Order: sequence, then C-alpha cells, then structure tokens
Amino acid sequence: MAERSADAPPLPKFQRFYGRVYVNEGVVIHSAMEVGIPTSFIDTTWGSSGRGLRKSDESFHFFRLLRRLPSIVRTGISQSRQQPKTPKQKEQKVPNLSGEKLFAQVDQWVDQFQQQDMQQLDDRALWTHWIPLWIERGKAMRSVFVTAALAAVAFYFLDRRVSKWTGKQGQATVLVQALSGVYTADVGQALWSMAQTLRTLHLDDIVQSHPAVEALALLQERSEAQPFIAEFQAFLRRHGYRCPNDAELHNPRWADAPAPVIELITSYLRADESMSPVKAEQRRQLEREEVTARIAAQLNPIRRRIFHWLLSQAQNRIRLRDNNRSYVAKYLYPMRLLLAELGRRWAEKGRLESPDDIFFLTLYEIDDIISASNAPEPGEDLATVVSARRAAFDYWHSITAPSALGPGGIPLPDPEPAGSHLQGLPASSGRVRGKARLVWNLSEASRLSTGDILVTQGTDPGWTPVFPLVSGLVLEVGGQLSHGAIVAREYGIPAVINVPGALHFIQDGQTIEVDGSSGRVYLDVIGSSS
Repeated sequence: MAERSADAPPLPKFQRFYGRVYVNEGVVIHSAMEVGIPTSFIDTTWGSSGRGLRKSDESFHFFRLLRRLPSIVRTGISQSRQQPKTPKQKEQKVPNLSGEKLFAQVDQWVDQFQQQDMQQLDDRALWTHWIPLWIERGKAMRSVFVTAALAAVAFYFLDRRVSKWTGKQGQATVLVQALSGVYTADVGQALWSMAQTLRTLHLDDIVQSHPAVEALALLQERSEAQPFIAEFQAFLRRHGYRCPNDAELHNPRWADAPAPVIELITSYLRADESMSPVKAEQRRQLEREEVTARIAAQLNPIRRRIFHWLLSQAQNRIRLRDNNRSYVAKYLYPMRLLLAELGRRWAEKGRLESPDDIFFLTLYEIDDIISASNAPEPGEDLATVVSARRAAFDYWHSITAPSALGPGGIPLPDPEPAGSHLQGLPASSGRVRGKARLVWNLSEASRLSTGDILVTQGTDPGWTPVFPLVSGLVLEVGGQLSHGAIVAREYGIPAVINVPGALHFIQDGQTIEVDGSSGRVYLDVIGSSS
C-alpha cells in the first residue's frame, strides 16, 4: 500500500485469472487491519495462503474498530439497498428468517415448485412467474452470510480462550466435532444403511457386478429389492438436490441422475464394519465429551461459565453454518429444474443443439429472448456464443490453475516442505498413517480404497459421501470452518487443511502421516509405492 499513490483507484478484491476467480488476499488482510481485527482471525477461519510477507497478528485494536464502525454500518446499509437488475414482477413480501425457520421455508418453497406442472406453462409464463419470484426469495438467503461470520467469530474466541487458559493449542477443533444435526453428515450414514440393506437382502452382487444404471434398473424390477428401493427413494427426496460442485447449475443433481449414488453405495459395500460412519460419530462424540469435561475441570467457576457459553455458541453456529450451505443448494435446485426444462424445449425446437446449452447463456440473455415480441428463432449468433463459451469452459478445466498469484498475475511457487513435513491448519484431531491418493475431482473417487488418505484441492458437500471411506484428509485450501473441516470432524477423520502444494509435493501412492492436531503432513518415502 505504501507504494501506491494517493489518487490511485482502489485495489480489486476479486479478479479473474486462468478462468477462475481469485481473492486479493492482501486487500482482505489490509481491510482487517484497518478495522482492528487480528489477522489471525482471517488466517485460521478463512485460511490464508501463507505467502504474504507478514506474521499473524493476535491483537484486537478496539479503538480502530470503534472509529470505523459508523462507516462500516453506512456501507452495509447502502449495499443492502442496491438491487440488481431483474425481470419485473409485482414485489412480494419475503419473510426475514434464519436458522430452522429459514430451512422450513425453503422446504416449503421447493415442495411448492415441484408440485407445479411445468408442461402447462409456455416459456413466457414459466419464466416471468418463477424467475423474478425466485430471485426475490433469494433475499431471504442473505442471513447465510451473517451466520457464516458469526460462526467464525464464535469459533475464533473459543479457540483463543481455551488455548490461553489451558496452555494447549488445537483443542477447539475437538470441542466442535461430531455435532448432532449436521445435515451433510446424514448422507454418509444413509449410504451406509442402504449398503447394509442390500447385503442383508443378498442383492449386493447386483450393484457390484453391473454398471450403476443397469444395476438400478435390475433392482427396480426385483420385488425382493423393494425395501432397498424405498430407502433409496427416501434418500433422493431428502438429499437428491445435491451433487459435486452443486453451486454450478450445469451439473445434474442426484435426483436427476441417480447413478452416482449407486456407485457410492458400491464403494460402501467394499468397506468393512470399522469404517461405519455411525460408529465413527459415536467415538468422536465420546472424545468431545471427555475433552469438554477435562477443560471445564481445569477452570475456576467464572472461567468455566464463560467457557460453556463460548462452547455452546460455537457448536450451535458451526452446525447452523454447514446446514445453511445445504439449504443454499436446495434453494438453487428449482432454478436448475426450470432452466433444464427450457433447455429441453429449445433443443426440441432447434434453438439449441443440446438441452444443456441453456446453461451457457446468462439469465439476461434468456430473458431478452423470451421477452422479445414475436421472438425470432435464435440462429447462428446464439449457437456461436454457446460454442465459444463451451470451448472456454472445457479449455480452462484442462488447465491446472496456480493456487496463488503475485503482482501482475504471475504464479507464485508453492512453499517448500519444512524438512520432512508440510505445514497446514489443524482441522480434525487424530493421527493416521496410510497411502496417499491424489484425487483432482470427484469423478476419480472410484480410485479410493478403504483406508486411503484423500489428498485434493478442496471439497464441497458433494464430496461428503467419500469421507467415511478414507482414513485421513489433506486439502490444499480452506479454513477451520470450511465444509471439509466440519465434515471431517463429524466423521472422525484426521484432517489437515490449507496445505499449499499438497498435490505437488505428495506423490500418488506415497505413504504419508497426517497429524490433525498439529496441522502437519509427514512425507514418508519408506514403503511408498506409485
């Protein structure tokens, strides 16, 4: 900042490189320092890259915060009043809800949408009713961002107090593990239950010896498989709006393409009883209760009351934070269904070459086509736009983007290992030694064998089903409240996150050791295989 002139424009917080959006970490850190927030808060909860020329600051600067508070409030009010351009519709009152009330409202909205017969509405009626309404309802999802911020604050203060009072680092991650009521954690337990049902019915050979689509068809034909089919359909009703990278509407959900669920069940059939997610959660709950009691016994009455209050705040808000992520995905599902229906119609009419071409158009372009009087059939121009965007999409997904960039967008090298280990953030306690399996995307998850240590860039809720199948987790990005960290704690998997260069320095098949308490990944070449 010292090198910039006084009249220089503000530095961007985000910028696109390599087809991806990058966060300007320097601006984020500087903004935190300006308002008096310790940079350690950003480093631990968000997960900084560790490449900046600075040390993590633990100090609060309350007077800075008080001075900046009025301008922060004014900025927040101003931004909340700015509305994006959307198709016009009579404004509807959207309830200001949060937590379980918001979840119940989203359930109601999605159920209401799915009960509508889209075939009865033409393109214009379908679009002009549902799109403005769904965008308007999206305002209710703003509380998700507040919840995420509050969860980060609650966890940070819990970790800070516990570490100071006990003189021991890293215990906060144990205190927030195996929390009941985390929706994403239900996925692994449900898949495990379906696998056991198939085994009990002596039908497990069907899914193990046939491709997923064919196996599902065979099971649907067998009367003795009805207990499994009922369980499978219940799973899709509860979790069918999920898929890997469910923030991308282009990706089919499990309810639309259920074959991946059968493939996951097949993987669970290969796992032994020791990998049961139910038993793992019970073990972690017991560990959490023991650590909680031990810490409380060390504190005087006043500190003990503060500790229990901080603990309840952190647990409740972290649970809510991850559940919010699930309901954002559920909220997006009707939007995907609507676009998929338009894509199907337009492909049948020859407007698009493929139904999923619709996902390469913007909402504004679709709105212009539908809203135009006597809308002409889109011709070569539309096809050219879609083709160019598909080509760019495919190209950038073939490029491995660097994890961090320096001035001018020049890639920064990954930090070299510190001796025999890589250093990251401790996310889920425990220590495990095993074979590293490098997985770049979830489609490669079939390569995982029971007990492998999953090494990947980052995970979202669509990765949750593979967690019970692995013995450890190493992620290149993420903070202690990222989805991967929360779910690893739910399933009792030792995990280290925010490990720069993990996919570069760790070899596929190499024996490594993950210490989820210290945040270290030990590179052990002895006994490694490729």
